[in-house]
Amino acid sequence: MIEVSMPTNIALIKYMGKKDSIANIPDNSSLSYTLDDLKTTVNLSVIDAEQDQWDSTEDQARFIKHLDFLRQKFNTKKYFKIKSHNNFPSGCGLASSASSFAALTECFLKIINRDISVEEKSALSRHGSGSSCRSFYGPFALWSGEKVESIALPYKKFIHHVIVVSSDKKLISSSQAHSLVKTSLLYADRKIRAEKRLAELLESFKKQDWQKSYEIVWQEFQDMMALFETSEKPFSYLKLSSYFVLDALRDYWHVHGDGPLVTMDAGPNVHLLFREDQASMANMLSSAFREKFTVI
Repeated sequence: MIEVSMPTNIALIKYMGKKDSIANIPDNSSLSYTLDDLKTTVNLSVIDAEQDQWDSTEDQARFIKHLDFLRQKFNTKKYFKIKSHNNFPSGCGLASSASSFAALTECFLKIINRDISVEEKSALSRHGSGSSCRSFYGPFALWSGEKVESIALPYKKFIHHVIVVSSDKKLISSSQAHSLVKTSLLYADRKIRAEKRLAELLESFKKQDWQKSYEIVWQEFQDMMALFETSEKPFSYLKLSSYFVLDALRDYWHVHGDGPLVTMDAGPNVHLLFREDQASMANMLSSAFREKFTVI
């Protein structure tokens, strides 16, 4: 029996749209921050059976498909009893698939006693969930095509909080969203916009221009939301409470001239990233939002 925990990550420049939907190769580069406090734990034990067994039905088909992929890659006939749990809500836009497939891949490699490079692990995991390839790196991961790498920036660590306005399961999965956004008229120039923002964000981080970084990160997740809204079959993950939180954060920045980086994934919940010297601000804002929402 082997048990492994792996973190999820939040993209500041988004991976949205795939060049290759089988190998999960993105249309544009992305930059993410690894969320070490939000983890998935996967437990595998070898069983004497002709198929895998799992205690839960959640993501079962995707997990077993990825296990079959790994079995074929490493030419093993072993089958497993699978246990998996998150220390945060799953299926609601908090990137649980990233941590889940990273943990599953790492756990499989340990139980068959294969020691391979982090680059190889990341590439294998990407076949199960594209964004999982970034969870092997940190604190910042830069993903372009098939290459993922850690990138050094002046900020060594952020204080992260996520305002959970809803933990309901998403009606449209992230995989579906990757396909649907390609029907938006805004998608034609999406790669140009994303790559330009990536360059600008890296530059603003290097200069430690926090306000500029906030503006770029805000524009980027709004760009993603606009793709959703302008697809041939428009959809949105936002709730009324999402707008309430975003308006409050924008007002805070306007009044104080400072605040957290604000971003969202394909879901209704809002991620806040604070500099380490903003600890008192992080505590104050999180306490204020806890009056209405869950904050983790």
